[in-house]
Amino acid sequence: MSGPSHDAIIHSASRLFGERGYRAVTVREIAADAGVSASLVMKLFLSKENLYAAVQPEESLLAEPDVPIAELGRALVFRVLMRRERGMQEPWANIALAVLDSPDPHAARAEIRERYLDAITRLIGDPTQDRRFASTVICLMTGFGEAIRTLGLFDGRDLDELVEYYGAIVQTHIDAAKAAT
Repeated sequence: MSGPSHDAIIHSASRLFGERGYRAVTVREIAADAGVSASLVMKLFLSKENLYAAVQPEESLLAEPDVPIAELGRALVFRVLMRRERGMQEPWANIALAVLDSPDPHAARAEIRERYLDAITRLIGDPTQDRRFASTVICLMTGFGEAIRTLGLFDGRDLDELVEYYGAIVQTHIDAAKAAT
């Protein structure tokens, strides 16, 4: 059920959960921010946990970009910068919060870890048993997303220059995975 109230709730919840985490945000705060009643939030989503699940970022960051493998590092970095420019939630920056602040951190860690490792392993063609190259790319992208969003690093830097610079760092590990096949 989508409509102005639903969309306002989703927008407020996404922003508040992204800024402060699951445990630090109440349904009443989300409702007040969205300009609706807490009872409407509960009617639409049934629980705070369901609302939290509804606002988790799309996993489009794990979808395969339509670029040659030799440009993949730059494409991944470009996506982070575009989400920042558009004021969108940053999934890479929210990984730690999604795990540590979830209703079940242990289960969230296992699920998110495997989802990201599986997707990046497929994306870069990591042939190693321990998925070391995929793990490194995830570390680099998580750190980049967090540094961009939380610390504001690289604010004011030329976008193309940043894509070239950090994209080349990520690409080194993607190329290493290809060389290991």
